[in-house]
Amino acid sequence: MTALRYALLGGICSGAFHGAALAQTSTPVPAQPASEEREIVVTGSRILRRDFTAESPITTVDQTFIQDSGPATVEQTLNALPQFQASQNAQTSSISTFGAGASGARSSANLRGLGPSRTLVLFDGRRLQPSDVQGTIDLNTIAPALIGSAEVITGGASAVYGSDAVAGVVNFRFNDRFRGLELQGELGVSEQGDASSRSASITWGGSLADDRARVFLSASYLGRGTASRDSRSFFDNRLGTATPSNGLIVLEGANRFGGGAAPAVAAYRNLFLNTYRTAVPAAASSLLLNPDGTLIGNTGAINLRPDPSTGYVIGATGTVTQRALRDATLQLPLERYSGFARAEFDISDAATLYAQAIYTWYQSDQLSDAGVTQSVVDPIRIRADNPFVTPDLRIALNSRPNPAGSFVYYFNTSRIGLLQVQQEYEVAQGMVGLKGGIGSSSLRYDVYASFGRTLEDERAINSVSRSRLNTVLNGVGANGLADGGRSLCSGGYDPFAFGPVSPECADYLTIDTINRYRFEQTVVQANLTGDLFDLPGGSAAFAVGAEYRSNSYRADIDPRNSPTPTATPGVTTSPDALGTSGAFSSRGDINVRELYGELALPLLRDRAFVQNLDLSLAYRFSDYNRIGGTHTYKASGNWSPVRGVSVRGGYSRAIRAPSLGDLFSPLSGATGVIGLASSGAGDPCDSTGFARTGKIAGVDPAKVAALCVATGVPSATLATYRYSGTANAAQRIGNLNLKEETADSYTVGLVVEPALAKPFFRALSFSIDYYDIRLKDAIGYVTSPIALNQCFNFGGLNPNYEASNFYCQLITRDSAGVLATIREPLFNLGAYRTSGIDLQANAAIEINGLGALLLNSSVTYVIDYKIQNLSTEPFNDYAGTIGNAQIDGFSSTHPAWKHVTSASLSGKNGGLTLRWRFIGSQSNSANVGNPTGTAPGVPAVNYFDLIGRVRANDRFELRGGITNLTNRQPPEFGGPASTATSAYDIIGRRFFMGVTARF
Repeated sequence: MTALRYALLGGICSGAFHGAALAQTSTPVPAQPASEEREIVVTGSRILRRDFTAESPITTVDQTFIQDSGPATVEQTLNALPQFQASQNAQTSSISTFGAGASGARSSANLRGLGPSRTLVLFDGRRLQPSDVQGTIDLNTIAPALIGSAEVITGGASAVYGSDAVAGVVNFRFNDRFRGLELQGELGVSEQGDASSRSASITWGGSLADDRARVFLSASYLGRGTASRDSRSFFDNRLGTATPSNGLIVLEGANRFGGGAAPAVAAYRNLFLNTYRTAVPAAASSLLLNPDGTLIGNTGAINLRPDPSTGYVIGATGTVTQRALRDATLQLPLERYSGFARAEFDISDAATLYAQAIYTWYQSDQLSDAGVTQSVVDPIRIRADNPFVTPDLRIALNSRPNPAGSFVYYFNTSRIGLLQVQQEYEVAQGMVGLKGGIGSSSLRYDVYASFGRTLEDERAINSVSRSRLNTVLNGVGANGLADGGRSLCSGGYDPFAFGPVSPECADYLTIDTINRYRFEQTVVQANLTGDLFDLPGGSAAFAVGAEYRSNSYRADIDPRNSPTPTATPGVTTSPDALGTSGAFSSRGDINVRELYGELALPLLRDRAFVQNLDLSLAYRFSDYNRIGGTHTYKASGNWSPVRGVSVRGGYSRAIRAPSLGDLFSPLSGATGVIGLASSGAGDPCDSTGFARTGKIAGVDPAKVAALCVATGVPSATLATYRYSGTANAAQRIGNLNLKEETADSYTVGLVVEPALAKPFFRALSFSIDYYDIRLKDAIGYVTSPIALNQCFNFGGLNPNYEASNFYCQLITRDSAGVLATIREPLFNLGAYRTSGIDLQANAAIEINGLGALLLNSSVTYVIDYKIQNLSTEPFNDYAGTIGNAQIDGFSSTHPAWKHVTSASLSGKNGGLTLRWRFIGSQSNSANVGNPTGTAPGVPAVNYFDLIGRVRANDRFELRGGITNLTNRQPPEFGGPASTATSAYDIIGRRFFMGVTARF
């Protein structure tokens, strides 16, 4: 999905975006007379019109605003706008989220925080090539140098563009009137000397055969380096994982430590009471080892002996956590090459043949800092006679009812080797079409067909093989005795040590895997526009059309990453590569046939109290092969009582059809984030949690305890049962019975361009718009928190506390009662509602001798952001909160206030811009619906950027800047040295410079 748009920066640097009010006009291109009048198409409509006035809130960002971010991908520019909530981007890459549909290499547009799959991304009003099973557009495939401008509209636009335009539309525009050659180059680096970036592009536009043929060619490159956590003080106290590299030995139900024969139990108790002189660990506690081989009771960190080499510290829940001892990727390294070609040829005055090709290749390469953590599903087990068992651990093992039995061992793989994930993408899209007029009438037609393909190769290097690890841990030598793998690799594998394993063992234990994904899209579309009849306000115009669209995908998963189905339906065993999701190979397709129409009705013009009054109507019927027929429609209007004042508004019905991933995703592993019991979330069976201690209204602690036993918590350990983690293993699967999501959107706004300001301002405009988006039948997973809460009657759906309850049946515990896995089925669940106000202001003031002072501001205030998990539940309002990631897993920030404001002093030879990005304070989403919640939120954050430009002449410009001028550190959220990396800057102060030359 490559929307390559190129550079035409046009004159002075306003350093800001131009907001919202009326028809958007591109910067004039040197080869064209500025006074030339032409028909335009504004985003949100397919009708060609002159002097168009937008009836929906439209924000336009120009190339200057994009360039002011330095060498960057497009999502960094969009996320600065207050209408967007940050989703996946360069800072949210995670080694644990690789895989189709959750790639750390991809970035996306997330308008209003409703999720990338509900924001439609277009290129000159046409769909781009999707990059994942959700159909979202990867913004990494769009080269900033090729974007003339980007238009953003709020609210449903499915009647005009079809499915997915629920939150709104982002339309990247390419300036096809450009003539000449343009070269651009940029370099950037952080204050720490890392997070380097560099970009270059070359663009040419020319005409042939007396301008009957027009050709546009462009190529661009972007390179982005990594950044170091260790060089930033914010991460000094970062925690790694609660599962250490040298392993966590856990109890198993009744086979617990200290539960065996009396002499062995006495020896175990004596070890702690008299040898260590500490308390004896609780029956539910797991064990770790100090470097000297002595034991640590995990709960309460009993006998934890300080040693910097281990990285052990006491976490927030009172259990042992291991600090990350290695550096890690802060910024996802990326290398991207893009190519673009467009050609037009006037066959006659009535017919123009056109073709377009877009190609992008890019690659990312990231390294984990802590390996991957062994899942609680089908965990690794170690035989009791393993020769690396220390004397003290032997005493603990002997104290079990079954001393000779194997024991469960959880660990992370960093001692064996850090997991490296390489992702390589090829995204290509070709299009051919014919457009023109019909005779001397106003009728114009446009017919085109496009085909696109995305290929992704995902390599996981240094994955630890489950089968080989089990062989080493439980291997025997020639004498028939356990040898800890010494007969298989040099030195064997000591699971309780702290140093790295031998190179020979690391080589034996690791494997490389590769998954391959392919996505294809075919679009055939025909449009006819023209005038119908005259009205008092002008000529009524129309657009009608038909469209066929087909999307398909295929996923070929490395056999070592694929689980083997068992005899139990819906249950899998873990794949051979530890830490992978374990998806099956799969494929699927969906297609739709559509008819649509649009009317533009200029009802009145130049009347008393009616400078103009316009009405627009649109309707679309879509017939999907998977869900059947759907209807979408809209009505909007614009009224100017006097010149310079406009009132606009509208209503739209939009849909999002189930994606390929929603329908066809095979059973695969995921991570369910459930939070901490100490904050009112987590496992309701935790003995210290709110459900067990009577802190949740309407929930009976005694009945919760009984249900815990009925669903798998051993009664012997119930009183002291703890679940110290914040996440659990989950299983997800698509659903062919899904139906479409439906959204109703309302907008109303006021635009003022006061004529009285002319003597004082070169330009002045204000706009204020209210939006209200209500989505029902939202497609989503019954997530782990929902399953746990409903099973234990938090929402009143299990009043009898029955283990046979639907939600309880989704939960599986291991023999110790610990959450093993929770199935997260996909359904049309509840609803989302969000409303807010957008404010935009633009002013230009002439300053004699200096040029012009340009002031621009865009502000969004979110009134509410409500989520209803199930139709039987109430709505919870998350406006002004941080931490809720239900919608897409990344959009965890929903500030009530957000704005971007800039002031530019611009003259003939250049200019200077100060840009202010503001993210308001937010409370913790864990407190929503929990009146006793005290989880901390985050303060307001201000970022300032300084950008300067120098123009030698109309053909050469030099620019440079500093982003995050004050080196503002991110607010801490979610634990020590943690933050919402999708929203806040974790890189720090950065410098960049760039140059543009035109010939």
